[in-house]
Amino acid sequence: MVRSNKKLLVIWDFDGVIADSEKLWVKVWCDLLKKEKNITLTKDEKLKLLVGVANRTKKHNLLKYFPNITIDENFMKQIMKNEIAIGSKFMEPIDGVEEVLRDSHFAHCIATGATHEQQMWKMTKFKWLNKYIKTKNHFTVDMVEHGKPAPDLFLLAAKTMGYDPQNCIVIEDSLHGMHAAKAAGMKCIAFLGAEGNNTLAYRKKSIQTGADYICMTMSETHHVLKKILK
Repeated sequence: MVRSNKKLLVIWDFDGVIADSEKLWVKVWCDLLKKEKNITLTKDEKLKLLVGVANRTKKHNLLKYFPNITIDENFMKQIMKNEIAIGSKFMEPIDGVEEVLRDSHFAHCIATGATHEQQMWKMTKFKWLNKYIKTKNHFTVDMVEHGKPAPDLFLLAAKTMGYDPQNCIVIEDSLHGMHAAKAAGMKCIAFLGAEGNNTLAYRKKSIQTGADYICMTMSETHHVLKKILK
């Protein structure tokens, strides 16, 4: 049953939105590709192949782009091990995000390209987040057949939380996520405050996805959310 109250459901991406961590995962992949496959990715290749997608999609993208390489189970296990190592040391929240999360005028959930296993170890670092978003309201890529840019994950989050898509707004940093939000029939805030996304070129690409708002800070994001709620 769809809720009849006036709350807006905010569907948060995690990496690059709640945590300034997208840069860490890209580094893990780039370092291991260089070490194991002697492949050095350009900035554009990183954006095209690695940014804003689940690890299974990263693998798919790389195999398609470099048809002569193999990415086996041991490679993926090493990726996971390295992500935990670097994330446990260096993953930090986006400045100002907690202020937005504590605003009870909104309902909050997370829809991330991470797997459930990945998301749970990230939450050992971000234990404070449980105050605002319970574990049951974390929706992960292994809960759907098709991850972002397909709308499946956002639609699952909305349905489970009891909201129609038109009463949801997605906060995303990745182009794939922005496309997914619009495909789901939801409003979308393109959050470009994370390192690596706050460039004019990325802003233009975000606009091209159909994102409804472009925000560079969490205070700006909060202002937009309150404006939509009115």
